[in-house]
Amino acid sequence: MNGFILRTSIMCTYFILLFFLLFIYTSTAEAHSSLEETFPKGGGVLEEAPSTIEVWFQDPVVIHQGSIKVIDSKGREIPTLTPESDAKDGGHILAELDKELGPGKYTVKTNVIAQDGYVIKEKFRFSVRGSEKSEFKELELVKSNISDGEIYKGSPKQIELWFNQAADVTAFGIFNDNQQPVGTKEPVIDPEDSSHVTIPISEELSPGSYQITWYASPDKKETKEIQRDTVGVFYFAVDDFSSMKTNEGNDSIFEWSSLSFSIGLKQVAYWLTFIGFTGLFGISWFHSIILKNRVIQYRRNKINLMFYCLSLIGIALLITHHRLDLPELGIEEFLLLKFTWIPILQVGLLTLGMWMKKVRLLLFGMALILWPFIIGHASYPRYGGYITMIMTSLHIIAVAIWMGGLFSLIAKPKHQEKKEWLQKVGPSFSNWAMISVSFILFTGIWMTVEFLPSTSLESLLESEWGRSLLIKTVLFFLLIIIGYVQRKTVRQLSSKFTISFFKRVRIEVLYGLIIFFFAASLVAANPSAAEQGVYKQTPEASNDLGLNVQITPLEMGLNTITLEFKENPKIENVKVELSMPPTWRIENNAFQVGKRTYKLTGNLLHGAGTINMKVKVLMENGKEVRLPYAIVVPGEVRFNE
Repeated sequence: MNGFILRTSIMCTYFILLFFLLFIYTSTAEAHSSLEETFPKGGGVLEEAPSTIEVWFQDPVVIHQGSIKVIDSKGREIPTLTPESDAKDGGHILAELDKELGPGKYTVKTNVIAQDGYVIKEKFRFSVRGSEKSEFKELELVKSNISDGEIYKGSPKQIELWFNQAADVTAFGIFNDNQQPVGTKEPVIDPEDSSHVTIPISEELSPGSYQITWYASPDKKETKEIQRDTVGVFYFAVDDFSSMKTNEGNDSIFEWSSLSFSIGLKQVAYWLTFIGFTGLFGISWFHSIILKNRVIQYRRNKINLMFYCLSLIGIALLITHHRLDLPELGIEEFLLLKFTWIPILQVGLLTLGMWMKKVRLLLFGMALILWPFIIGHASYPRYGGYITMIMTSLHIIAVAIWMGGLFSLIAKPKHQEKKEWLQKVGPSFSNWAMISVSFILFTGIWMTVEFLPSTSLESLLESEWGRSLLIKTVLFFLLIIIGYVQRKTVRQLSSKFTISFFKRVRIEVLYGLIIFFFAASLVAANPSAAEQGVYKQTPEASNDLGLNVQITPLEMGLNTITLEFKENPKIENVKVELSMPPTWRIENNAFQVGKRTYKLTGNLLHGAGTINMKVKVLMENGKEVRLPYAIVVPGEVRFNE
């Protein structure tokens, strides 16, 4: 039985290593905090110049001198005072302008650091119109004969558009629910009203939903202003509502080619430091608790030196990574960042621990539990803050006790027999290993639930964080199986089983090193990339109308949003606004498909990330109820995060 488990473990190891080698590539990870709001708003046109620039992120961020920069249309930087964090909201950053802005276009560039060390770079633009009156007027669609969100009886013969000024329709298209174009003729401008454009439809429309997309610009004969084309999209249905869908065989964002892992400077740094820190603490624990500091011929000093060197290399790579990310910072300001001074403090603690044997365990432990303050996602308030940081510390301490014990078992004294060594340390280590496994399981489940409140198997496979979690979990349970066999072997203590015991210990160590790599990937990757869900932003209240929201599929591309009210309120109209700062925003009327059910369809979720949704319900009595939601769309390349 033991031989079968050993052979199976070796085969699994080869398979995982092959998987590991096939699907590795180098890439840059995305930032980990959502941009929620800006002032001025992205793309906004202000009548008066702002005195401050303000940016809101979902989580607290670390700022520096160059966190907010304002650039004019000629590329010149506008002087600003030192950016500051709001004392009540660490995610709210503001910078006062040192001079008044004149009329013109401006670009704001933000550069802040997330709680896990990622540098978040965003930019948005705004314009100042000034006090001078301008005849400039943006092109807008005022009305059409086909209304957004309406279901019509029979096929329309033509589409009529009325703009707020004379317009040229440069492109126009009607697409059915299979995203196939419908035949139309050339747009015709009304000779008596140049703001009125008619587009004849050259074929009969079958029942179902349709998308209208138009591009238009102001008539060049009547305006001297040069403007880019304005684009508009709205939806209607003939006889009956139907959901927009992709071509058969392409209805999922998941592809096997996406099964890959990032490996860069930061991941390597995490991997080496995980091995080094846990090795130092775990071996020191083994010597202090299991051996009870007995002086025996033990190769601990050489092994400690190896793990110490790995730790130094990892820390050096990590600081180098941060320096490459923040080249504009002066040395003094860079050293004041917690992502710099805490690793330096850890090196100091490890160095003292190498020399001061009596307090070595304490010093190594202090260095180890400092990790959640600067890496990973535990320090994010939305992920539990200090409670999750405590759970993370317990998790890595338990891992260190287990893995450090395995390293210590392999490094037995040279002149001691394996059986004698196993008799001396085996029972005690077996008990501590079982306790460690219990803590690893409990804290691991806790952190997973905090980091990933809602997900699916597809979104897990789609994201590097999810893939790392799945592989790490499989390896961990294989280790538990091997550990169970090891525990039985310790009880038997025969020479035959002792040899196989130490073979399995080496397999456990190999699994552990691979697990550390995927742990490094988990820390470096974004858990939001594996998350998908629709979250109500406010607690249920008397005016929430008992709304239930469903989105199928909840992924980038074509979607259908279903809004179902529990009761039958007197509703006049339902609109849905979708937005993602700093500039993207769409609003559409919902189709009424039942007494209490409304639907929208089309390319609604334009990218992975957190999309803000406001359901605007206009009641028959004229009152408008706004119901805010957050939609988390899975995917690795995320916008504003």
